[in-house]
Amino acid sequence: MSKTILYRLFRIGRIPPRLRPVLESEGLELWDEGIPGRTVLRHFKAPGRRSSYRVERFSGSLAVTGRRVIAFAYARAVINVPRDDARLRQIEVALVKGGWIELSFDAQLFHDDWRGSIRLGFRTPLAPRFRDHLAAPAGRPR
Repeated sequence: MSKTILYRLFRIGRIPPRLRPVLESEGLELWDEGIPGRTVLRHFKAPGRRSSYRVERFSGSLAVTGRRVIAFAYARAVINVPRDDARLRQIEVALVKGGWIELSFDAQLFHDDWRGSIRLGFRTPLAPRFRDHLAAPAGRPR
């Protein structure tokens, strides 16, 4: 699968350079950057935001270290969860046709004042490996 045009031209969607050494020190196990992504919001309510259905596309990155799972939309971390956090087990991970991995969760899982569901997807040839890493305990990918 190809990288996004924004990544190829401007390196938008990469792991932020200031954070890369931190992730490497944590034992960067698997990552992909400059990949197409999408966020789907359903029945979403947050302070100042409401949407019954909304799809946003982005260039982003996804990484798994020995300590955490982190996902970026552009340079903004949209998921940053320790691997031993109970919330990570509440995220539904699915492979979707076309090389997509989707992370689905209740918006209230990370923000008490948010409601609705969030589905975060990334198209990467490493999707099956990401699924295996997310299903395995910290430090022991299947």
